[in-house]
Amino acid sequence: MGLLPRIQIDRHSIAEQVYRHLRAAILKGELRQGARVIEAQIAKSLQISRAPVREAVNRLLQDGLLETRTHFGPSVVQMTPEKIRFLYDLRAAIESLAIGEVVRRRHELDLKPLSACIAGMKRRARKKDLEGLVEMELEFHRILCGMAENPYIVKVSSMLDAQIRMALTIDNSQYDDLNDAADEHEPILDAILAGDAGKAVQLIQSHILSSLGMPLSPLPPS
Repeated sequence: MGLLPRIQIDRHSIAEQVYRHLRAAILKGELRQGARVIEAQIAKSLQISRAPVREAVNRLLQDGLLETRTHFGPSVVQMTPEKIRFLYDLRAAIESLAIGEVVRRRHELDLKPLSACIAGMKRRARKKDLEGLVEMELEFHRILCGMAENPYIVKVSSMLDAQIRMALTIDNSQYDDLNDAADEHEPILDAILAGDAGKAVQLIQSHILSSLGMPLSPLPPS
C-alpha cells in the first residue's frame, strides 16, 4: 500500500471541540446558570450537524455541568445553596481522607508544589484575578488528592472538578479581599509539615465548609 498524501488533520473530533467550547462558555459564565441548551440552535450557530452537539451535551450532563428538567430539556446546572452544600460535604469527606494520608507520608513526598500553588494564589489575588485564583486553588486541591495515591479519591474528586470550579467562583467572589482566600491555605500546609493530622483534617474541613456556615464533622482519631 502506497503512502497517503499529507493532509492537515485536526487532532480533536468535532464533538470534542463542541464539548470544549460549551464547557468553557459555562465555566466563564457566558452560558448562564439555568440557561437552556438547545442542540438545534447550537448546531446552526456552529454550522455543523446535531450529532456532535448531542454527544457534547451528553458529556456535559455526565460532568454535571448540564442537568435535565421535565419538559425543559438540558440546561446549565444551577448551583443552588443546597447543591453547593451537598457538594462541599462530599469534598470535605474526600479531602479529609486525602490529607490524613498526606500527613502520614509527608517525609516521602515533595510538598513544594503545594507551596507553589499558594504563592500562585497570592499573585492572582493581588491582581484581583478571580478566575486565575480559582484555577490555582483547584490545582492545590488536585495535587493534595493526588498525593494521597488513592485512585478512588482521585477519580471521585476529578468527577467533581467542574462543579467545584463553579462553586468556588461563587464563593471567592464574595471575599472583600481575595488575599484572604489565598491565605486560608497556608495553615493547612503548615499542619501537614508539622505532622499534625488532626489539625490538618480540621483545617481542610473548615476551609471547605466555612463558606456555608456548616458545622464541622467529628475529627477522626489522630
